[in-house]
Amino acid sequence: MLKLPMASSLRTWRIILLITFLLVPLANYLPILLDVSQDQFTDGTDTRVDAAGYGFSIWGVIFTGMILFSALQLRVSGGTPHLLRAYRFLFLAGLASIAFVPISFGSNYLWGAVDLLWHLVALIGAYVSLRAHVREVGSPQYGWTYFGPSMYLGWISAATVISTALALQQMGVDFAPQTAIYIATGLIVVLINLGAFLGGHNDGIYAGTVAWALVAVAVEQRDAPLIFWAGLAGAALLVVQGILGFTGRGRFFYAV
Repeated sequence: MLKLPMASSLRTWRIILLITFLLVPLANYLPILLDVSQDQFTDGTDTRVDAAGYGFSIWGVIFTGMILFSALQLRVSGGTPHLLRAYRFLFLAGLASIAFVPISFGSNYLWGAVDLLWHLVALIGAYVSLRAHVREVGSPQYGWTYFGPSMYLGWISAATVISTALALQQMGVDFAPQTAIYIATGLIVVLINLGAFLGGHNDGIYAGTVAWALVAVAVEQRDAPLIFWAGLAGAALLVVQGILGFTGRGRFFYAV
């Protein structure tokens, strides 16, 4: 049985989390509703890790997933210190998402990279905490909603690479065209390995999200065959790994 202070903290942070992730899509879509241009940030420059515009449509799924996760946590009985820690980290990630909105009105890619790193650190903390919680309790209540944090981390893992490349370019760090292609291909290999590693540890959602990002990068960089084929091959590898995990004896997703 949970001690009263622990139970009270869990309830409080569940409410805070739901409010935060109701505000996140409102803040992110408000510029669109108000017809406030964010082109200065999105169209300022190009890098060899840019992704096709359609790839960013995944934000709608991520926002929906985080609202579902937060809302259904209010129905969960009990919890662990790991789960409470995850709530706090996810709250920080939500604040980072809201903070990115005013950053996107300008063209300071350095601040954008800082915000994405803030996102990444918070989401890694939340992810590690959620997995520790699952190890302790087994299959958690509403475990299927854990797809939200996994997808969020997967997309931010890729977005951080793009944002960092933009920041470096703004600071005057530039490479010869062929060198840039080699570096971008190396970063794609890193993302493939991250996806394969967590996919192999029962997180097909993370791996699938990375695959989505790799296809988006490949499509945008189709004029560079090395990047294009590396991205498509990596995405195919992660999808096949996910299918094998889903149909085999292993678990496709650690929380269900």
